[in-house]
Amino acid sequence: MTRARLLKEINSIEDAKKVEETVKTGYTETAIENLEYWAAAEEDLAESYGQMAEDSKNQANRDVYIRLQEDSKRNMVEISGLVEYLKGLDDARRKRIELLKGLRS
Repeated sequence: MTRARLLKEINSIEDAKKVEETVKTGYTETAIENLEYWAAAEEDLAESYGQMAEDSKNQANRDVYIRLQEDSKRNMVEISGLVEYLKGLDDARRKRIELLKGLRS
């Protein structure tokens, strides 16, 4: 099964620049921003679970809080890796836009 095109055919430098800019601002930059918020939420969760573990008088609960804290810390590391990868894609997109800007119609 073939996928329908998302974009009309690109036939000019101006069309290509518009699409490249849209991909940069609408996809890569947005994805990076959302991942950064997600990482911040995981950081807040890790801090909260750590505090809950310290405050808990129940060992079983404390163990769960510590596990959740560790999971959130791992998530932060993984998300940070995704952010760095996407920043590389965003930089490549920026370079593509610059190449197109150097072309003449």
